[in-house]
Amino acid sequence: MLKALSAILFCGTCSTAALLHGGLFHGEQSTSTMPSMLGGSTGNIRKVGPHRTGLSRAGREDTLPPGAPTEGWGSRRRVLLARVIAIASQKGGVGKTTTAVNLAGYIALAGHRCLLVDLDPQANATSGLGIESPPRSHLPALLDGTLDWNEVSEETAIPRLRCLPSTVNLEVPVATAEARGGGAQRLRQQWLDAPPSQLDVVILDCPPSLGPLTDLALHVADSVLVPVQCEYFAMEGLAQVLELVRRAESSLERKIELEGLVLTLFSPEVDLCHEVAEEVRRYFPEDTLDTPVLRDPALAEAASHGQPICLYQPRSAGAWSYLNLTKEVLEHEWTETGTRARCPDPAH
Repeated sequence: MLKALSAILFCGTCSTAALLHGGLFHGEQSTSTMPSMLGGSTGNIRKVGPHRTGLSRAGREDTLPPGAPTEGWGSRRRVLLARVIAIASQKGGVGKTTTAVNLAGYIALAGHRCLLVDLDPQANATSGLGIESPPRSHLPALLDGTLDWNEVSEETAIPRLRCLPSTVNLEVPVATAEARGGGAQRLRQQWLDAPPSQLDVVILDCPPSLGPLTDLALHVADSVLVPVQCEYFAMEGLAQVLELVRRAESSLERKIELEGLVLTLFSPEVDLCHEVAEEVRRYFPEDTLDTPVLRDPALAEAASHGQPICLYQPRSAGAWSYLNLTKEVLEHEWTETGTRARCPDPAH
């Protein structure tokens, strides 16, 4: 079965592989290439690029599988410690879990060993990867140190991508003290101590609330990626998340970087989407990512089939969005101390 799935992955995403190796991601490529890729018009969408360049935290060199692209969007990278990214939003329905699943999928396709941690009691990230929820949560045992993440994480259909599944009522056994105290630090240390052959990037899918599980994610994360739906009240939910990040920083006495704000459910033909995007970029010009995630029914269909979009429909508009978003995230430069640094403008 795994061989069959691997064949589907590498044959079914041949167009994706071509883009990674030498197509859409090299140089300043405008979105004018999208209609020919997707078989139709995409409307008036903001140009993506040029992108920032750089390496993640320096230290060790990845070993790529045979046939994987050897250049472009971080397919060979140097990493010292696993990079932990929390995807958080106080609001539901903003594309948070969709972003977590598909970002993790493309990170693994880029040659990185990635762990997707489902912290949402709804377990949508778990089912979105075609994995069954366990009868009881492994999280308490992970927090008290009696279990190792590698013992309870599961393989997925994508090579190098593993999932730590969630279960219903996950929040019940997680106390605030464990989320903010020694339990969070033990869990974070497990990932930081993971050998190079096991882990490069950890993606945390937070619940759509500001409770103990989101607290836990922020206390173990290096950075936070915030999905912002292109709707009228987008800024209100964003302010609440950023305030929670500031409080977590105070208790930890370390910086939690803002990985970026990603505009989701973007419809190029809707004026309100453009207005919201302009407003977010006006207030956060340095932190709003270039790539908007297009509203695409294929993304919901993929989740219902238990597959990331890169497997379900790799030539769709949603796949294009997450492919470019992943490139942006992987091209963020990180210093050896674990903080992201802006890359210098090549024009200067």
